[in-house]
Amino acid sequence: MNQYKSLGGQAIVYGLGNIVPRILNYAILTVYYTRRFSVEEYGVITELYAYVAILMVMLTYGMETGLFKFSVNNPAKADVYSTSLGSVTITSVIFLFLVLIFRQDIAAWIGYKGNPEYIFYLGLTLAIDAVSAIVFAKLRIENKVRRFALLKVLNVVFTIFFVFLFLEMLPSLHVVSTTSWYESFLKDIGVGYVFIANVLASFIVLVLQMHDLKQFRFKLDIPLLKRILAYSLPLLISGLAGILNETIDRILIRHYVREGLDALHELGIYGANYRIAVLMTIFIQMFRYAAEPFFFNMYKTKDAKEIYANVLKYFTIFLMIIFLGVALCIDLFKYFIDSSFHEGLGVVPVVLMANVLVGILFNVNMWYKLTGHTLYGVYITGIGAVITIVLNILFIPVFSFYACAWIHVATNLVMVILTYVYGQKFYKINYDLRRILLYIALALGLYWLGMLLKTDNDFFNIGIGVIFVLIYVIICNRKEKLIKIFFSRNED
Repeated sequence: MNQYKSLGGQAIVYGLGNIVPRILNYAILTVYYTRRFSVEEYGVITELYAYVAILMVMLTYGMETGLFKFSVNNPAKADVYSTSLGSVTITSVIFLFLVLIFRQDIAAWIGYKGNPEYIFYLGLTLAIDAVSAIVFAKLRIENKVRRFALLKVLNVVFTIFFVFLFLEMLPSLHVVSTTSWYESFLKDIGVGYVFIANVLASFIVLVLQMHDLKQFRFKLDIPLLKRILAYSLPLLISGLAGILNETIDRILIRHYVREGLDALHELGIYGANYRIAVLMTIFIQMFRYAAEPFFFNMYKTKDAKEIYANVLKYFTIFLMIIFLGVALCIDLFKYFIDSSFHEGLGVVPVVLMANVLVGILFNVNMWYKLTGHTLYGVYITGIGAVITIVLNILFIPVFSFYACAWIHVATNLVMVILTYVYGQKFYKINYDLRRILLYIALALGLYWLGMLLKTDNDFFNIGIGVIFVLIYVIICNRKEKLIKIFFSRNED
C-alpha cells in the first residue's frame, strides 16, 4: 500500500509542475488566444506547435529515459548525466545552426514562406528546451519534485507575462509604440508574439537551471554514450512514431482537407477543442513523470508485477473519472474557448477517449523499457504511425477533423492490444482485465445516459454530469477501496 501512496504522492507533486502551468495555460492563454486571434490565426499556432512536438522528440532522442536507465543504482551517475547532457547540447547547437541557415527554405516548404522568422523563433525554443529536458530528468531522478514543479510553473508564468507584454502592454504605451525601434522590430507581428514569448520564457528557465548544472562536466564518455544510445535510439524511433500518432493529423489537415473548406479554419477549430481535453493530458503527464522512475526502482522487487497490475487498474479508474467530468460537463468547459470555436465541441469526448488509451498504453508499454526490448516499441508505434497517416489521408477529405479524432482512438486501441499481447510473452503481468474493462464500460454507459438526459439548460447538464461522476466514484471506491489505499493514514 505504501508504494501506491508514494506513487500517488509524487504524481501530485509532479502534477503541480504540470497541472499548475497547464491550468494557467488553459485558463489564461487558451481563453485569451481564442478571443485575441481569429480561428485561422489559431490554426497557425496549432499547426506549428505540431511540428515543435515532433522535433522535440527528435532533439532529445530518448536520452531522458536513457538517463533513468543508466543512473539507477549506478555510483557514476554524474558521468551518465554529463554524457547525456553533453550529447544533447551538441546536437541542439547543430540543429539551431541549421535552422538559422535554412529557415527561409524550411518556411517555404511547410507553407509559411512569408514568415521565416517563425522558424527561427521555434528552432531557438526547441534547442533551449531540449537541453532543459535533460536537466529536468535529473531533477526527477533525484526526486527534487518541488524544484521541478517550480521551474515548470515559472516557464508558463513568464510565457504569459511576455504574451501580454507584447500583445497588450507595449502597444498601449505611447512612449514605446511610437519609437522607430518598435516600428521596425515589434509592430504587427501577430501570432509571432506567441513564439517570441516562448523563446524568452524558455531562456529564463534555462538560466534558472544553472544551479542544477553544477555537476555537469563537458566531457563525453564515448563508450558510455554508445551504450546509452544503443538503449535510447530505439526509444527515439518509437517516440517519434508515437508523437506522429499524436500530432501528424494537425499537419495533414492543412494538405488534405477537402476543397471548399479553409484548412487553417479547420485547424483552428480542431486545435481549440482538442485543448479542452487538456485535463486528461495533464493527468497522464503528471503520472508519467512520477511513474517512470517508480517503475524502474520497483523492477527488481518481488512484488513488482503485482504492483504494476494494480497501478494500471487504479490509473484507468482515475482516467475515466476525468473522462466523465469533462465530457458530461462540456457545457462548463466550452467557455474556455470562444464561441466561434464551438462548432467542434463534438470531438472532445472522442479525444478524451483517445487519451484514456494513451494513458493505458503508457502503463502496458513499460515492459519493453524495463526489460530493454525497446525494438518492440519501435515496431508497435511504427505500425500505429502507418495506420494514423494512411487513415488520415483517406478520411480527412471526407470528415475533416472529426476523422482525426476517431483515428486517434482506433490507432491507440491497436497499439494497446499489440503492446499487451507481446508484453505477456516477454514480461507477463496479470492485469485484472475484467475489472479494467468493466470500469471503462461503466463510465461509457454513464456518459451515454448523460447524453440522453442532455437539455438546452447548461446548469442542468452540468449538474447531471457532477451527479454521474459522483456515482462512478462511489461505485469504484466500493469495489477497490481507493480512499483507504490513497488517502488513509494507515501505513500498513
